[in-house]
Amino acid sequence: MLQPTEYEVWQEHEDAVLMFLRCETQWRTMSSGVMGLDYGVVLQLMDLYAVDNRRQVLEDLQIMEGRAKELINEQAAKAAKVDSKPAGRRN
Repeated sequence: MLQPTEYEVWQEHEDAVLMFLRCETQWRTMSSGVMGLDYGVVLQLMDLYAVDNRRQVLEDLQIMEGRAKELINEQAAKAAKVDSKPAGRRN
């Protein structure tokens, strides 16, 4: 499981980071894992929070989404591998 860590966010990235955090429950999934964020909801949230530079925030958000998707799917694959081992061999 990913452990929470504190990070400094540069002011120019603040809108994208906040939007990413607001979208934490808006992931689209499929049987093989996380596919990506629901952009319809992302755009609605940008309207709701009156994001000024929507294009830039979306592009920044997509970079974070891509890396998060990799990490989430890697974690899920590891968990599935552990779950598929026989009960006496889970190390």
